[in-house]
Amino acid sequence: MAQYAAIRAVGESVLALMREACPAAELQLGASPAFALASLGSLTDSQAPPAEGFYLVLWRVGIGGSPRNLPPRRARDGRIYKPSLPVDLYFLMLPIAASADKQTQMLGWALAFLHQLPALSGEVINRYTIGSPSVFQSEESVELIADPLATADYLALWDRAKGGLQAGMTYVARMVLLDIDQLQPTGAPVTERRFGVGTPGGLA
Repeated sequence: MAQYAAIRAVGESVLALMREACPAAELQLGASPAFALASLGSLTDSQAPPAEGFYLVLWRVGIGGSPRNLPPRRARDGRIYKPSLPVDLYFLMLPIAASADKQTQMLGWALAFLHQLPALSGEVINRYTIGSPSVFQSEESVELIADPLATADYLALWDRAKGGLQAGMTYVARMVLLDIDQLQPTGAPVTERRFGVGTPGGLA
């Protein structure tokens, strides 16, 4: 159960972990390669081509599958809120470089790193989130899973980009729960029961 900034926080934390682990010298990257959230439009803008580095594009969001009808959320203070909204976040990870050989080197490293990346705990996500230190609860976690697209889906995605994007990999973070900060309506507590035993017609 996380605040509405969860979508941004997941992307920022993954990029921050990649930045810490990246062997920039081995990949022949410059002094400060990019590790950034991006949109397809910004990466295909011919007037302002992206800098060399790694980009994470949120290209699709879906409503989580099962369980879709979650129970009300109980906060630590005992108050009951409306059920959280489960969302699936679909990311496209793109390493971008000026030459094909460098880009493939970057892609290979990124695939290997993300493959062995453990589930992100709420504590880790909060540590790497810019300006929002408590987006997730400490007991929460998010796993980024490789989710390769079918060829037709890849072609549709590339068509949306309207340009020659370099090769990347698609990932999904499933069942990220967005908190709804609205109290769940509840009836008044039951204080009395009347059975109407012996009363003509049933209940009194």
